[in-house]
Amino acid sequence: MLREYKQTDLQPLLFLNNASVPAVNKLNLEEMKNILAMAEKCWIEEIDDEVAAALIVIGPGKSYTSDNYTWLETQFTNHCYVDRIMVNEKYKRHGLGNKLYKEFEKYASHIGASILLCEVNIEPPNPQSIAFHIQFGWEPFFEREHGLGKKVQYFKKDITPDQR
Repeated sequence: MLREYKQTDLQPLLFLNNASVPAVNKLNLEEMKNILAMAEKCWIEEIDDEVAAALIVIGPGKSYTSDNYTWLETQFTNHCYVDRIMVNEKYKRHGLGNKLYKEFEKYASHIGASILLCEVNIEPPNPQSIAFHIQFGWEPFFEREHGLGKKVQYFKKDITPDQR
C-alpha cells in the first residue's frame, strides 16, 4: 500500500534508512526528524504492516545543509529533489521503486516543477541505482567528488507540468 508518511513511521523509516547505507548516508533520530520537517513529501510503501520502501522529496529554497542539495540549488530553480529512496532488501526487485517514482513524477507535474533531481553514489559504487534511474528516463549530467572515497553522479529528468 502506497501512502504518505505519518509520525508512527519515524522509527521504522530510520531503521530502513540505516539498513540502506552506503546507498544513503546513516542518520540519527534528530537528523531524520530534521529531513522530514523540510521534506515536501515522503511516501511510504507498506507491505504487511512493514515499511518496505520510502521516498523523501525536498523542494527548492529549503535550508537543508546537504552538500548535494546546496550544490543543486545553485544550478536549478523550480525543481523537486530526491533526498533519498530506500527499499528493504527483501522487497527489492518487486517494483516498489517504480511505484514510488511514478507517484513522485505525478506530484512534481501537479505542482508545476520543471525538473527532477537526484544523485547516486559512484564511489562507493551503486550500479543498481544508476541502472534504475537510466531505465526510468533520468539523464546523468555531472559527477562530483565529496572527499576520499566519495563521489556522486547527478541525474535530472525534465517534467511536464500538469495541464489541469
